[in-house]
Amino acid sequence: MKLQQYLKENNYTQMSFIDQIEMAKGVRIPQGTLAKWILGTRIPRHDEMVILHDVTEGVVSPNDFYNINKGQ
Repeated sequence: MKLQQYLKENNYTQMSFIDQIEMAKGVRIPQGTLAKWILGTRIPRHDEMVILHDVTEGVVSPNDFYNINKGQ
């Protein structure tokens, strides 16, 4: 699932999701960075990707940033 869709379906604002990451992982993601991930203008680095995967319980995966579809 795309990050933007995940945030919408779970009623997160960018700032509330940043707060969720900080509470769960102790890492602060800059709002501008998160916005670029959402818009697809930047792909998270490995460590950031692991954080997103963990915080979303696997719903948002690396494949979602690379547009790799399962089963193709």
